[in-house]
Amino acid sequence: MKISLTNILFIAVLIFLSGCEMIADKQTGHRQFTLLEVTIEDIQSAYDAGELTSVELIEAYLERINEYDKKGPGINSIITVHHDALQIAEQLDKERNAGESRGPLHGIPVLLKDNIDTYDLPTSNGSAILKDIIPPDDATVTRELREAGAIILGKAAMGEFASGSYNSVIGQQINPYNLKRDTGGSSSGSASAIAANFAVLAVGTDTSTSVRGPAAFNGIVGLRPTTGLISRDGIAPKDLEFDSAGPMARTVTDVAYMLSTIAVEDRADPISSDVWSEVRNKYVVTDGHVDFTKYLDRQAINGKRIGVVRTLFGGDPEIDAMAEEALKVIESLGGILVDVELSDDFIARYLGEGSRYIRRTADYRFRRDWETYLETLPGAPKTVAEFIEIYENVVNKSNLPVRESVLRLLRTSLQHSTEEEAYQNLVNEVLPKATEDKLEIFNSNDLDVLVFPYETRFASVISNPVYSLEDPDFVDSDVPVPSTLAGYNSIGFPCIVVPMGHGSQGLPMALAFFGKPYDDGPVLAYAYAYEQASKKRRAPPLLPDVIK
Repeated sequence: MKISLTNILFIAVLIFLSGCEMIADKQTGHRQFTLLEVTIEDIQSAYDAGELTSVELIEAYLERINEYDKKGPGINSIITVHHDALQIAEQLDKERNAGESRGPLHGIPVLLKDNIDTYDLPTSNGSAILKDIIPPDDATVTRELREAGAIILGKAAMGEFASGSYNSVIGQQINPYNLKRDTGGSSSGSASAIAANFAVLAVGTDTSTSVRGPAAFNGIVGLRPTTGLISRDGIAPKDLEFDSAGPMARTVTDVAYMLSTIAVEDRADPISSDVWSEVRNKYVVTDGHVDFTKYLDRQAINGKRIGVVRTLFGGDPEIDAMAEEALKVIESLGGILVDVELSDDFIARYLGEGSRYIRRTADYRFRRDWETYLETLPGAPKTVAEFIEIYENVVNKSNLPVRESVLRLLRTSLQHSTEEEAYQNLVNEVLPKATEDKLEIFNSNDLDVLVFPYETRFASVISNPVYSLEDPDFVDSDVPVPSTLAGYNSIGFPCIVVPMGHGSQGLPMALAFFGKPYDDGPVLAYAYAYEQASKKRRAPPLLPDVIK
């Protein structure tokens, strides 16, 4: 991909015109609704004041998507825009006008990662093989959003088979802060679209890091909750030992609103009932939901013991500097900082080769889970072997070939099963021990939460089967990446990432708040307190307001 002079001039003109527009607003004194950084509460206030309708909001988002995602810099974050979005918005306007608002998400546009089933849109999983396959019904997450009055604006692009940030449907997703840089994966489109202000909310999925990594690289908030808090029913599986959906937004408040909506008990997810029996012991559940917005407290950090994982510092010095500044903010909020060092054995087991072993062995269940899911999709191939054949003989001869890592996952899945001793040892011994060892970090230090810079380097330079770019400003790191701490256990730990600043190249990075299982509410609280005191979220300067 080359950044042409035309694109550079295009962006420069838009930045100039955006400045002119702001001056004009000051001269006229008229209040003007802007999409940039708008929140759920901003939109609901505008709705209530009669200054905005759902139809007008969707029209504005569609215009912005057309200008920046499909044209202009071509962020390429959305695979499918909903063909009936305006009609759905019109119906929701009628309900509102009749005094029948469904709640805080009424009329709020949401993007779904394209591995989440929708009865009225294709669910491709990033694969050209499935790009036209429409599921017969909604995922549980989709159903809950629709019932809450959210508008499914479209399906966000993703790394193929939930890996990376490139797919054989529309290609590469682009970081809106630097057009040479990756978005992270695999919730690549969900993150870049929200960062670029193409919607208010998005749902991603996280097996290893796929919500939090893209959120960190794109300067937004992303939560991986306790595994099973959100139903996985109707979501294409990657590894059901660890898979979780997760809300993504520009603010912690909007993440809390979304989590309150999509987190429900669901018997279609085999672990849901066990998880929700614990949830009911810890939270007030009303009509099947927990109101996580009640945990948003600016004083939440005061008096809490905050474990600072020093082992995860030492990558990029700019990231370390941001993290040190964040720690000062936490201290100013009354947090008690406790330095934590991970042992070499812990790193080897859970962040090094040991984590790779866990993932490889957990993937022994992939073929079984994937083929079970395919049975629910009319018109789709029904076996992994069929996918391999189509990829090798059709897709890899196209303009957008599949990544070799996808083929490797599929081929390897044919060689293993969950009956093998290694897999049985993993689920019965290794994963429970991982949970125990990580809880011990909290218990031995009497900690309420762990914090650390979520990545030890900024977004990497784009490289995919079609093209690779070069950027001499990229700084790599050999410090362990903490992504697998949350998911690779017998029960997933909640972890949220919050913007903590931007480096000298304008690229964002995030601070992670990592809690004990079922501490989703407290983790949201700590993240909110930090966010409100720091205010580090910043819209991409390359994508100003669209001028009408």
